Amino acid sequence: MLSNWLLAIAALLHLAFASSGSGSDSLDSKAQAIVDNFSTDQVIGQMCQLDVTMVLNDDHSVNETLVRQFAKLGVGSYLNSPFAGWNATGWRNTIKLIQSYHMDENGGHPMVYGLDSVHGAQYVDQAVLFPQQINAGASFNPDLARQMGFVTGRDTAAAGISWVLGPILDISYNPLWTRTFETFGEDPYLASVLGAAYIQGVQNNSQSGACMKHFIGYSQTATGVDREGVTISDYDLLNYHVPAFKAGIEHGAMSTMENYVSVNGVPVVSSTKILHNLLRDDLEFNGVVVTDWGEVNNLQSWHRVVRTEQDAVELVIANTSLDMSMVPFSTDFIDQAKYVLGNNSDYEDRLRSSAKRIIKMKLEMGLYDTPVPGESDVDLVGSDDDLEQALNLARESIVLLKNDNNLLPLAKGTSVFLTGFSVDDIGFQCGGWSIYWQGTSGNQYFAHGMSVRGGVENLVGNDSVTYLNGLSSDGTYSDDDLSTATGYASDADVVIVAIGEAPYAEKWGDINELTLPSGQLEYVQALANTGTKVVLILFEGRPRLLGSLPDSVTAVVWGGLPCEQGGQAMAEILFGEVNPSGKLPITYPKYSGHIMIPYRHRVSTQCSYGACEMQWEFGAGLSYTDFSYSDLTLSTSKVTSMDVSVTVSVTVTNNGTMAGKETVMLFLIQPYRAIAVPEVKMLRKFEKIELQAGASTTVMFTLTADDWSVYKPQIGSGFNQVAENGEFVVAIGPETDCDVYNDAGITNDLCANFTLAADSTTVGESISSSASLTVMACWATVLSFLVGLLL
Repeated sequence: MLSNWLLAIAALLHLAFASSGSGSDSLDSKAQAIVDNFSTDQVIGQMCQLDVTMVLNDDHSVNETLVRQFAKLGVGSYLNSPFAGWNATGWRNTIKLIQSYHMDENGGHPMVYGLDSVHGAQYVDQAVLFPQQINAGASFNPDLARQMGFVTGRDTAAAGISWVLGPILDISYNPLWTRTFETFGEDPYLASVLGAAYIQGVQNNSQSGACMKHFIGYSQTATGVDREGVTISDYDLLNYHVPAFKAGIEHGAMSTMENYVSVNGVPVVSSTKILHNLLRDDLEFNGVVVTDWGEVNNLQSWHRVVRTEQDAVELVIANTSLDMSMVPFSTDFIDQAKYVLGNNSDYEDRLRSSAKRIIKMKLEMGLYDTPVPGESDVDLVGSDDDLEQALNLARESIVLLKNDNNLLPLAKGTSVFLTGFSVDDIGFQCGGWSIYWQGTSGNQYFAHGMSVRGGVENLVGNDSVTYLNGLSSDGTYSDDDLSTATGYASDADVVIVAIGEAPYAEKWGDINELTLPSGQLEYVQALANTGTKVVLILFEGRPRLLGSLPDSVTAVVWGGLPCEQGGQAMAEILFGEVNPSGKLPITYPKYSGHIMIPYRHRVSTQCSYGACEMQWEFGAGLSYTDFSYSDLTLSTSKVTSMDVSVTVSVTVTNNGTMAGKETVMLFLIQPYRAIAVPEVKMLRKFEKIELQAGASTTVMFTLTADDWSVYKPQIGSGFNQVAENGEFVVAIGPETDCDVYNDAGITNDLCANFTLAADSTTVGESISSSASLTVMACWATVLSFLVGLLL
């Protein structure tokens, strides 16, 4: 029996060693051998990424002469979508030609193509578009995020493209920021879990690689203006912004993209501290680092830290381990890098290291064996299974924020007036990065789309439904339309009005005011003034301020950007086919002065010496049933070693008459901390469960030193986690107030505390990947030897 047990362990260790180390080592050796045979020109060429329009004719056909010209220069990568209209086969035909000409001229070395597939393969005609990442955040469901990543990677590969330029792992900070909807929300742990799941999904496709964006600190804008420089402490950078990227690296992300901003006055693209000390040394990331659009040249034209583009290239080569420059409209980078190397031959090894990482990624993607991936996946694009997955994510991401007198769900015989510019416009449900970079309006481009109007009429027919758009996204409306709308409202049992934002992406979405256009609010208020109950739907990429409007309507439903299946999902929720289970992944502010106060703000951030009032808090979200929590217990009330874990259990009961899903959230509070002013609370665990009416279940979480420790602010010295002895409080649920500074002690039944009293409060330094694999291999050998003796 003992020998069998030892043999089993030895086999598992050998398997772990083989799967985790030897395969990667083999590719590493192959990449090294390939690069060893590269000329200097080939090395530098690998580092150049061009926009695909550089090799396309006006009719979007491939210009063979130009492809061959760039291939002779050794260009390593192409990217982007030149227009909307290619299906998977159309894309494949183009990629095949580019790859064929390229490999023919470049000694059989393939290029790698990158595409911003961020919520499905949105640039591949007939592919299913999933909800945006902010909606995935609202679902609190890593399984759905993983499936979203899988379909995104598979459909992108079906188009002949291996490199998925996503997910976005930035942490939302200022809701004015135009890229808020591209994030998983404002919480580091939520982004870590969902980001890792998404990356797993993408890379579960055999020839797909994910690219984490945008390393790092990009979202910490003080004004909300995209691409402005940010100021951020090392503590905040490590404890709020790094965790999602750390999780992505631990789950095997092949690449990352730096960003447009400067951090503390130093552009990220040329920052030794960020791109070398933090990324390569502390995070031990050995994958490819690519710039964002034109960012090397931006050192001269945007950041103004150098006088010439030549100086910019030298600065990046000298200061960082950046691997690839998204140029994107010239090959000047190649000539400029050659010039730098000609003046300083010491850069040869540094450039070859970058080329090796690029070649290794291409080997990982299987491009040397199958230069155009995904042939067997073409027929799967736009499948019914994909539609169901996108619909499920939309269903679980929609958040019911207000429901006075249980107006919702509506009975199917209810007389309904549908109005608002987003109620019959799939483009407005999808936002930017949908079909086009800046998105589009209307329904005609969305092969699998369903608007709210279409979804409602599918469920209840159109006999009881009246429709009028009524206003534009800028808030303008005519007197005639308002008069007609209020007339329809007066005659209906319920008004369903959908407002929010028109599509945008990046810099073009900058706004000066977070409040929605006044005309939108006035229009809805006029409908409410008729006395008819109003259901307000918000399709928006960021939490736009609503003034007093929430007080005037009966129900509020946050749709976010659920995209193609969002209208169907919304209709199912409005009429009770689906019980809403989404939770806000971001704080929804009420006043403009409070927009940069996330739920995890420091305890010293107070308004008029009290808590700052928000419209809705992080984690808010109602259900058509009633969940209650009880019997919160901890496995221990005193932790004497950093190696000890704390098991938390809580009973959840569905007290209603309808089955429903609930996200159980565990927050950890540290009332006092010396290293940095403590946060009010931090989300440390969550689990989404489903309960039938009347059912109960026990949910269990395990807290470890990783959960009660923080990273010391010392970039470049390794990740050193420390904790401080003292009290920690567990809180279940986002709305739970543990009143931790009350001298009378904790009285809330959903709060429990434990004390850390450890001799050492430093978390043991993690063994490096190579070292841990070596240890595993040694143990496997020892155990095998023992088995031999026993046999």
